[in-house]
Amino acid sequence: MQDDALFQYTKLVLENVSLWALIALGLIIWIMRNPDRLATIPKYISSAKFGEFEVQLREIQQKLDETEAHVAELEEENTRLSALYSAFDVHAPVSELERTRQELKALAGNLTDPALILDGLRPGASPADVYAAAEMLRTNRDLALFDPLVDCIDRIAADPKLENLRYHTVWTLASAAHRMVLAAVKHSAVPKLSARQLQDARQAMQKLHDNPHVQLDKPGNPKGGIRGPASFALDWIDKGLEKQRATD
Repeated sequence: MQDDALFQYTKLVLENVSLWALIALGLIIWIMRNPDRLATIPKYISSAKFGEFEVQLREIQQKLDETEAHVAELEEENTRLSALYSAFDVHAPVSELERTRQELKALAGNLTDPALILDGLRPGASPADVYAAAEMLRTNRDLALFDPLVDCIDRIAADPKLENLRYHTVWTLASAAHRMVLAAVKHSAVPKLSARQLQDARQAMQKLHDNPHVQLDKPGNPKGGIRGPASFALDWIDKGLEKQRATD
């Protein structure tokens, strides 16, 4: 048996590692494999000491409880956000979207959490969520959301088919950008957007304006389509950049 490799390794470990360390290691492995069993450990036990190792049982349980509570809060928030406005057909005639528009405008005026808008500006958002985010930004005009809006427009403008969004949805995004630039530039000696933000917006709006698919939107009346708010936004972006240069 003295020649058995497993026996020799086991002997070496036992001779050089504290028994308490092995017990503590075993306890940690058990906890990792059985996190649900922690609930059976009395909460009045604050810690357990094994030689030089001390396991903070109450602290571990408290962190698990806090994590579970946070997950529950996120689930509740997601449910609340999904019920903030009624379901609607984003492809319905514009006249039939009036009720939805009024509902989104009312919501935007009282919105404190930007998550609902940000979700609609991210890649992969549903057409309905994109439209809802755009319509709320036309009312909300929170400049803290300007960069995500510009990123969204730039991404959509780079797609030959505008990510298969209907013209009215893209028009609403362009209109939101126009209104936000107007709010940041018109009545301020120094624009409330930085030169970099204005330059990024200019690039995105020009890309949108020149998109070949956008050219097919109301070709006989360009200002009545997406090119209308895109052009208005570009005009005010240029005025904002002039004001920025005047302050340099």
